[in-house]
Order: sequence, then structure tokens, then C-alpha cells
Amino acid sequence: MGRYHNDQPIQGGADDPDLLNRADFASHLANILLLNREDNCLTVSLEGEWGYGKTSVINLVKGALNEKNIAPIIVEYNPWLAGKPESLIQDFLLQFSSQLNIRDKSEDALNAAKELIAYSSLFSVAKLVPGAEPWASIVEKVFSKFGSATKKIAELKKLDLLGKKKNVIKAITKIKNPIVVIIDDIDRLTPSETFQVLRLVKAVADFSGTAFLLAFDSNYLSSVLNKNGITNASEYINKVVQLRVSLPVISERGMNELATIELENLSERNLTEQFEHDQDRLGWIYHKYFKHLIKNPRELKRCFNHLRFVLEQVEGQVCFSDVFSLSIIATKATLVYEHIKKTPEAYIGRRFSNDGLMIDKAVDIVKSFEKERNEKLASLTESDRKLINGLLEDLFPLIDSGGFSLYGVSDTDAAGRVSAPQRLYVAFHYKTPIGYISDQEILQFISGEVNRHEFIHNVLRDDADERFFEMMTNYSSVCKENSFNVLTSIYDVFLNSETLKKSLESNYGFMSRDPYRQINWLTNKIITESEHKYNLIKSLINREQNAPLGADILFKLRTQVHGENNETPWLNEEQLNEMELIYQDIAISALSKKMFIKNHLESHVFFELRRSSKVKAKKYLSDTLSTDDGVIRVAELIGNSGSDSTNGPYVEIDDDSLSDIIDMGALRDEIRNVHLQTQPIHIQAIIKSIIDGKKYYLRDGRQGEKW
Repeated sequence: MGRYHNDQPIQGGADDPDLLNRADFASHLANILLLNREDNCLTVSLEGEWGYGKTSVINLVKGALNEKNIAPIIVEYNPWLAGKPESLIQDFLLQFSSQLNIRDKSEDALNAAKELIAYSSLFSVAKLVPGAEPWASIVEKVFSKFGSATKKIAELKKLDLLGKKKNVIKAITKIKNPIVVIIDDIDRLTPSETFQVLRLVKAVADFSGTAFLLAFDSNYLSSVLNKNGITNASEYINKVVQLRVSLPVISERGMNELATIELENLSERNLTEQFEHDQDRLGWIYHKYFKHLIKNPRELKRCFNHLRFVLEQVEGQVCFSDVFSLSIIATKATLVYEHIKKTPEAYIGRRFSNDGLMIDKAVDIVKSFEKERNEKLASLTESDRKLINGLLEDLFPLIDSGGFSLYGVSDTDAAGRVSAPQRLYVAFHYKTPIGYISDQEILQFISGEVNRHEFIHNVLRDDADERFFEMMTNYSSVCKENSFNVLTSIYDVFLNSETLKKSLESNYGFMSRDPYRQINWLTNKIITESEHKYNLIKSLINREQNAPLGADILFKLRTQVHGENNETPWLNEEQLNEMELIYQDIAISALSKKMFIKNHLESHVFFELRRSSKVKAKKYLSDTLSTDDGVIRVAELIGNSGSDSTNGPYVEIDDDSLSDIIDMGALRDEIRNVHLQTQPIHIQAIIKSIIDGKKYYLRDGRQGEKW
């Protein structure tokens, strides 16, 4: 069997067993259908709603019949495959004769088949229409003035339905084996066709030793009869059917077993281990919603077909319990599912695209769609409507902002929930959006299954750095022994990127893009979660290629150890002193090589050297000042004081700011000898600030206001 269900009924037997315990029921029904040859015809109905397994039970009945000592001749007729409704009786009789002769090669069966064919010829559509051949020609011959009476009587005998039928009954009686006629899929027909099938059975179902088994949904059949002018539909059915049997109720245990098999067949992997609370939440969704909404095997197959299709494309990017929930909605409430896909703002307060700015709060946007959401639910039964609405509230908490969520999370994105826009996008588009990175890709990056440097270059190429840092923050605890390699690969690519350089040149603001700050946050989180903080911190600070980040690590460590914040210190005082010495050597080496002059981080490294050791910082400035063009190099080292939202990076050097490490008077004397106009704009700004102590912007040299 393929991985997807095609709605085929079970056949029974070891390869396709009955999992709903209906074998005994089918065996009992088979005993009823197995008539003696002299018994009168019996018509039995097998009734149940669509999808509850009528055809599967029929297959079990056939299996039971074939195991009897005297196996009956089983004639199957599917009116769904017939032609026009008006020719159903003729079509049935022809099929009956054909199958009868195929299943019983005896002379008696052959004669019965011939009589059935003769009988069927009287039901030709043409013969039922006045003026059409051959009916019209027979009538014309009978009432003509010419011809003998004997010939006219012979012509009239051709119209003798009862006579032909008696011949059929007589021929069938001679067949030794009982006959079981099965007519399935009656409720798949159009109303007109369904009505004709009932007329068919009423017209022909009186062959001795023959049992008819009809399968249909009684509610649908009653509505069809009402549309055809039958006021008392149930009474009409009772005239056709002598024994009406309902399908056995499918137990909750039976459906649970089917669902368990389907869940186990989805994947060899544990589908709920990746995201927070996913396993517990799956159990909650299953028991609170699934088993009350998915009521029969057909719905279960459709639900798992949808689930399998989506899961094959989004596994690991959306939590399994949410993919499962969306498949339930797709199966039971198609209009709602399409509404989520086309109007996500009605559920999460945001669109998939950025074609329209939504300035209202997300919760207010969701609330404004309440009426529209209710309209999509209106076609469901009251019970299903309440269940689907409850499931929506569990999936999208903004729908019921005051509601209780048993497995709520603080970070829906990290938990893979579809209430996070990126996750919902993936769930409906079956792919990661541009600027989005999947969980699986991040895990491969962390583990080193991919080239980390190449991966980050691709992140920058796709303008996906913000999403990258979001995902890395989600999975920081996974880094463990890979922490150093993960961080240094990020440092190496970003510190030399145009993205970082442009961000450091731009205006500062809380909403501005700041990859350097995000690198810092990620570094702090990985160190905090590391079980080997000392070795990790030492390795990072001792690497001059990332001296600016080493400076930030040292600064944070110092504030922790000195009690300037409430954080638990990563290291102790002695270890801090060791890191100070390591950083001082690394900083001086990196500054001497001008490693970070292109990305505006020279001052960042230097000012942390100053905080770590004023003595070494002062000596380094003094030694630098004594070299050729030393005053320009000093300007580069001290020339970035900060950044603001007005015009970005600026310099502001007064007498007090650097007097502890340099003689400002001597520096001014030296700087006045520099020909200002020959220098780049940012150096001109620094020179002006050294001379007059005012604030200047490095971007354009404009004087700024002091705050």
C-alpha cells in the first residue's frame, strides 16, 4: 500500500485486517443473506453515513460468504458505473445475467442468463417512449387492419413483462446455489439515479433463493425520496427493504487504534522532540479536539493524507502539534482553513506580505475580524463549530486574549507555533520565505554539517541576518561543544562585512538594524548557557581576529565580578585578572596591525584597553604619537565617541575625557600642524574636536549639539 490513502475499503484477511472489530457482525449478516433455494427473496439494507465503512463491511460479508460450505453466487452491481438513470433496470439485468454465467458455468445458469437478457430487452429506453422503435412498430402491427390474429398475438407476447419475469424466476429456481446480489454506493448517485435504483429493486427483487444487500445512507436516501414526491420516505424504504441494519458504532478505542497506526507510520523520527511542550500539546489537541471532530475512517484517512503531505515539506520548521491541528481544520472546516491562508491577519494580526502597513495592535486587528471568522464557521454543526473555534483559540491566542492556554509559551517562534508569522507562512507556503531560515538549517550550521562561513555569507546575501540571530538565540543551548567554532565563524564573516560596516555608520536608534549588538547578545547567551565558561571565554578573548567582541566579553565579565549588575558572574576575580592580561596583549597587537580600521571598531578596542589598563593604554598612545604621522593614528584610535539618532557616529573630545592617558595640550599642539583639508572628512571632524572640544559627526563633519 502507498503512503497515501485513496479511500479504498478494507478487504479483510491478514494483509488488510479489520481493526474496528466488525468481523462478527459481518459474519452474522452473511448468515442472514445465505438463503435456501426455496426461500423467498430477501432484501436487506446496510445503513450508515458516508465514510463509516459500509463497503468495508460488505467486503467482510463477502469473505464470510465465501467461507460457507455452500458458497453462494455473489453478484455485485455498482449503479455508479451505469449509464443513464432511465436504463438502470436494463443495465442491472444485463450485469446480473453476465455475472451469473461467469460465476456458475452450469447449463441452468446459462439458461437463467438468457432469460435475464430477454427480460432486460423489455426495459430499453426506446421501448418506453411512444413513437420510438421497436415499441412503436410492435403497437403499429397489432392495431393494423392487415395481418392474421395469430401473428398479432405473437407480437403482443413480446410486451409480456410478467411472462418474461416468470421465465426468469423459473430458470433461477433451477440453480442449485443461493444468490446474493450486492448493490453498493447508492448514496453516491444523483437524486434521480438513486430513486431509479430503488425502483429497480422494487421491480426485480423477488427471485426465490436470492438475497439483495443494499448499502446506503438513510438520511440521504430519505431526502432523495422527498425530492421525488415521496412524502413518507421511511415507509417507502420499508416497502423495498425487509430488514434494515445499521452499521455497528465505531468505538473510540477503535478510532484511537487507527489514529495510533497512522501517527506511527508518519515518520521513524520523534516528531515532537524538537519544540517546547510539543508532545504534551499533541496529546491535548488529540483528546480535546481530534477524537471529537474526526469521527469515521474516511475523515481520518483524509486528515492524515493532508498531514503527511504538509509534514513532508515543513517538518522541523513548524511544531508537529500545530501542523496536526491545521490538518484537522483542513479536513473538517475547509472554509476556515482557506480563510487562515488568505487572511492571516484575522488570526495573528499580520499579513504574510508587507503590501499594506497595519498600524493597529495585533490583538485589535484580530478582534476586528471576529464577525468574518464566525461566518466561516456558520456552515458547521453546533458541536463542530464549538470544537473548531476552540482549536483556533488554542492555535491563535489573540482570538481569545483572555483565554487560558494550557501549553502557552513566552516565545511562539522558538516553540515553532503558527501564531508566529514566520511559522504560519511556512505552514501554508510549504517553504521558507525569503529572509527566513529553517530550524533544520540552523541545527546543521551549529553542528558543522555545513560550511559555517559559507552559510553566513549566504545569510548576508539573502538579507536574513535578523532572522539568523533570532533562530540562533532560540537554539543557543544546542551549541555546547561547538560554541567556540560557532561564534568565531559568525565573528569572522560579520566583522568583515559591508552589512556591519553600514550599520555602524548609520544613525543609532532602538528600531535600527544593529548586527553588532545582536552578535553581542548571542555571545552573552551562549556563554551563560555553556558548561565550560572559563575555557570558552579565554579562547574568545585570546583571539585577536575578534578583539572588539573580546572587549565586550571582558567588559561584561568585569561588571559581573565587581557587582555592578545582578547577574551571576561567569568567572571569579582571579580568572577575571587573567582575562584582563590576555586582552591587553591582544588589543595592542590588533591595534598595531590596524585590523579593525575599516569597520570603525578601532576606538572600541582601544577604549576597552584603557578600561583594562590605563598604564598600557597611555604608553601605547605615547609610543604611537612618537611615530611618523603618529598624531593621525592617535586621532583614529580615540576618534569614535559614540552614535546618536540624529546623524550617526560622532566624536567629542574635551580636556577631561582623555587627560588620564594623554597630554591634551601637547596633542593639540601636534594636531595644529596637520593640514586639515588634506585629511578625510572623519579625520577632519576628530581634529576639530581635539582642538575645540566640541561634538562633530564623522559622516559629514557637521558640528552637533551637546545634549
